[in-house]
Amino acid sequence: MHVPRPILYYPKGTAGADAIFSRFRKLEVRPYSKENLEEIAFFGPEILVANTRLEVNSETFRRFPSVKIFATVSSGNDHVNFSDLKNEGRVFLNSPGCNAGSVAEYCWAAVSYFLPIEEIGKRSVGIVGYGNTGKAFASILKSEGIEYAYHDPYVKENSVSLSEIYSRGIVSFHVPLTVDGPYPTKGMFDAEDVRKLAPKTLVLNTSRGEIWGRGALEESLQREDLLKVIDVFYPEPPRGELLQRLVSSKNSVFTPHIAGYSQKGRLTGTYRLAEKLCILYKDDPLPPMEEFLISDSEWKTKTFLEKEDTLLREAWKNGDWEYFERRRNHYPVRMDGV
Repeated sequence: MHVPRPILYYPKGTAGADAIFSRFRKLEVRPYSKENLEEIAFFGPEILVANTRLEVNSETFRRFPSVKIFATVSSGNDHVNFSDLKNEGRVFLNSPGCNAGSVAEYCWAAVSYFLPIEEIGKRSVGIVGYGNTGKAFASILKSEGIEYAYHDPYVKENSVSLSEIYSRGIVSFHVPLTVDGPYPTKGMFDAEDVRKLAPKTLVLNTSRGEIWGRGALEESLQREDLLKVIDVFYPEPPRGELLQRLVSSKNSVFTPHIAGYSQKGRLTGTYRLAEKLCILYKDDPLPPMEEFLISDSEWKTKTFLEKEDTLLREAWKNGDWEYFERRRNHYPVRMDGV
C-alpha cells in the first residue's frame, strides 16, 4: 500500500535547496514562488520553509492549518511568536549562526573599503553584541592585529559600557532584535547616540534596522562627517522621502540586507535545516556540505561592496522600489573570503 510522503514546500531561489533537498527520501519536496505562497495551503504541506518576512503566529496557523513545522534557512527568529507556537503545538526550525562568518567578512570588507590597513590599525573597534556574529568579527580583527572591545550584557566577562563602545573609531552592531526582557535591543541606538560619535567614526549596522531608533538613521545621514555602512533598514525595504536622502548620502554604503549572503553563509543555512529534518524524519544522512559548493563566481566578498551600493542606488533613483526584495530573493553566488 502506497503511503504518501509528508510534503515540504520551499521558496524558489533558496540557496542550494534544489540539490540538498533532493537528497530526502522520506519527504516530497516542492518549490513555490513567493507570489503563490497562499495557494500551497490547498496541497496540505507538513513543512513550510519561508523567509523571515512571513510572520509565524496564530493567524499564519489558520492560513496553513496542515503545517506542523515552520522553518527558515536563516538565523532569524524575531518574526516568530513563540507563545502562539507553543499553544498550537507547532514547531519552528532555523539555522542559528549559519551566516556569522559571512557577516563578519562583510564587515571587514566594509572597514577595508573605507580605511587603509594602517588607518584601521590606529583605531579601535567597538562591537555591540558578542554572540556568534560579534565573535566572528572579533576573530578577524584579532587575526589582523586590530584592537577591539565589546558590549554584551549576557557576556559579563570583559564587556564594557555602550558609551565606551560609541567612543571607538569604528562601531559595529551584532545584536538580535528583542523588545522584551531585561535588555531589549529595539531602538537601543538613538539620535543622541549618533550626535555623540566623534567625526570620521565608521559605523556599521548589519543586524536589524529596528536596532536603530527612527531618529538614528536620520541623524546619521545629516552627519556627512561620519562613515556609514548600512545593510538593514526600518522599515524594510525603505520607501518615501527617506530614499532621496539615502541616494544622495555621502561617505555611505548601502546594501539590501545581504551581508550574510555569501555562498557559505546561505548554503550553510539550507544545509543545517536539512540536517535537522533528516534527523526528525529518520532520513539518510547528507553528504558533506562541500559537495554542494561551486568554485568560482564574479561576485566576491572582498570586492562586491561598491557594486552592491551602486546597483541599489541606481534602482532607487529609477523608482524601482521592488529591487531591494528582488535582489535578496534572487541573489548571485558570492564567494567567501576577504
